[in-house]
Amino acid sequence: MAGYNRGTEGRLNDILSTLGTTKTSLWPFWEATGITVTGIGVGDLTPTETTSTGFAPQQMPCGLYSYHFHPTGDHHLAGIDHANYTFGDGSVDAAFSVGAWIRPNAIASNTIMAKYSATVREWRFWIDASGLLDLELYDESADTTEIATSTVALTQGQWQFVVASYDGGETAPVVNLYVNATLANDGSTAETGAYVAMEDTATPLTVACSGVTATPVNEFHGRMALPFIAGKALSAAEVTTLYAVMAPMVGIS
Repeated sequence: MAGYNRGTEGRLNDILSTLGTTKTSLWPFWEATGITVTGIGVGDLTPTETTSTGFAPQQMPCGLYSYHFHPTGDHHLAGIDHANYTFGDGSVDAAFSVGAWIRPNAIASNTIMAKYSATVREWRFWIDASGLLDLELYDESADTTEIATSTVALTQGQWQFVVASYDGGETAPVVNLYVNATLANDGSTAETGAYVAMEDTATPLTVACSGVTATPVNEFHGRMALPFIAGKALSAAEVTTLYAVMAPMVGIS
């Protein structure tokens, strides 16, 4: 890989050590060409352009790439349905965290990562119509939600490290949202209906949209790098560690 910084391997190890070993997936975006985006974890991702060159890969200082996503062309990465992406169906631990580096060109109704289709929903991490960061947990059988929302809108055109950390509580869930390792909400969620728990559905994971490849919605517009999922609630200290390790990788000093 031209320009690859071998010190990046140490940083990836530090990232994975912080995320832990439970249900962890990280997509470094090694690829500037090809039809598979290789993950560290259970599942690779398939570019909807059938080649990652369609995502205008831009090499970062670490030698890895950021990808550009645009709703025109339905640019997104299609994953699979897997137990490692499901949390809180009554038989597994509900706690999880999800995050990525993003540089949004639009800051309204953009999904960062989701396991959430039109009628079969689990969770989605997204930027809502007001430009606020949200994590939505969905109880499909009860048709109810728990939604955590940040208090400050994201910034268009700037790199930002965004993380949602959910403690796994279902009666009184605590979801902390972070922007650049700074807490951006009070941990509370807004409940609609009588939420019980998320459920294990057949909906696949998607990066940069929700829905499925045939009908993507809330498509992300902008650049993204280093998306991840972890099967635990990251602490504020762990989010700070991830920011410190990752920021130089994307060129933030």
